[in-house]
Amino acid sequence: MVCLHVCRRASVAAVVLSVAGALPLSAQLGIGARPPQDTAPTTVSPASPRAAVQEFLRQANTGDWNKAAEFLSVPAAKRERAPLLARRFKTVIDQRLALDLSTLSPLVSGDTLDDDLTGDRLAELSGPGGRSEPLRLVRLAGPPVHWVFSQATVNQIDGWYEALGSPWVRERVPRTLLGEGPFNVYWWQWIGLGIGLPVLVLLAWVLGAVLRSMLGRLAKRTVTNWDDVLLENLRGPFRLWAAALAATPLFGVLALNPRVSGFLDDSARGLTLLALFWVLLRLIRIAQNRLQHAAWDTGQGAQARTLVPLLGNFLRVALAIIALLVALAQFGYPVGTLLAGLGIGGIAVALAAQKTVEHLFGSVSLAADRAFRVGDWVRAGTTEGEVQRIGLRSTSFRTIDRTVVRVPNGRLADERIETFGERDRILLRTDIDLTYDTTPEQITAIRDALDAALRAHPKIWPDTVRVHVVAFTDSAIRLNVVSWFQTTEWNEFLRIRHDMLMQFMRIIGDKGAAFAYPSRTVYHVTQSGQPAPPIDG
Repeated sequence: MVCLHVCRRASVAAVVLSVAGALPLSAQLGIGARPPQDTAPTTVSPASPRAAVQEFLRQANTGDWNKAAEFLSVPAAKRERAPLLARRFKTVIDQRLALDLSTLSPLVSGDTLDDDLTGDRLAELSGPGGRSEPLRLVRLAGPPVHWVFSQATVNQIDGWYEALGSPWVRERVPRTLLGEGPFNVYWWQWIGLGIGLPVLVLLAWVLGAVLRSMLGRLAKRTVTNWDDVLLENLRGPFRLWAAALAATPLFGVLALNPRVSGFLDDSARGLTLLALFWVLLRLIRIAQNRLQHAAWDTGQGAQARTLVPLLGNFLRVALAIIALLVALAQFGYPVGTLLAGLGIGGIAVALAAQKTVEHLFGSVSLAADRAFRVGDWVRAGTTEGEVQRIGLRSTSFRTIDRTVVRVPNGRLADERIETFGERDRILLRTDIDLTYDTTPEQITAIRDALDAALRAHPKIWPDTVRVHVVAFTDSAIRLNVVSWFQTTEWNEFLRIRHDMLMQFMRIIGDKGAAFAYPSRTVYHVTQSGQPAPPIDG
């Protein structure tokens, strides 16, 4: 199960790197794709070295070996072997060269600056004896004028061909496995790749376990436990790094052609970088957890729930951008040119992403001002609820209806924010309306009794307790009661307020007074001019 797990992660990583390259596999390998086109303004002459190599490859790809042989300067003694030499030469080019046609001269005269006045040199290949031999083109006067591979190059074809694919393998595998499969890889090499992948997974598991064991013994000697936590979380990155480390020497035994081996080398380097970024992501997560736990121990847990995840998200986004740029650079993309292009198109990008940037800076502003924390009850504009999450783009509120409202941070930063979570005490304010038949003595007694009841409560804030007559309304004498209670829990305050209001009712009843209610007295005058008894309505 462990091997399968590592294999799956390694496969996913390889796919991620391939996608990051944004190229098809065949294009990355340079196999089966069209030859690179010359981007220079110079026109490619049909009698140039580049045109000759292009035509040779085109005829070879179609299987017309007789026409392909026309681009070889074959000695008269080997004329009957010309198609075979063309086939073998094409195999040598596929297996030994990562040919870039754009480097060949597009002129009839060829490259006159390479110190080879009689021809053009494409590359150098090692012969059977280990000595490097040039692969050259020479110009024939014609008519018509054209370029062919030199006779010295043609004489080396058989030696180069016999040295392909590890000669010791040719002597031991069946002839059917010596044929080329997809991407110009021999069938026996494909079988080797199939065997090498599980071997690579096993090596990665063993190397990762050995490395972690060595570091684990060192970690046990320390007095802290953060290094033990770190080793436990770096199990996956260790294995991925070990796989990347073992891939190049393991697959190098297969003597793959330069394009495929170059792709595998790039992938191994990419896996190494991926392991590095994976380690950094794990470090961010470990640091985030430790900061949150340390904050809880010091009594700052609520603030940590707000700032630490936000900082962790910023670091993850920055790391993802850096990883993307490194992946693009790994697969040959000019990152400097890309960044320069983004600088030139910065105005367009800013206009297109202004809302995203606005919300991003809004989250920074909210975090810097500490307007609220996760868990606070907040009223912001028309939204009221408990803060559930503060993200890079929006903040989520759990309303009293248990729905979740998400408000963009850019708009939230401009709202009037009322944070109930930062209250140090809660206000009790109410109006008590008494009927007009209440005497001044009763009002004074009621006022003193209410004041005493409030001050007797153990949670009262004693510095401010106010009970005063504030108005004579149409139907009542109004007493205003203002006090604070030393609690920040809303449910506790609801119980305190309930108890106090019930006590207010008993006090008013004990003093012989009554609560007023909206009413109007109408005086009716009779025909005799004497007022009739008033009618209360």
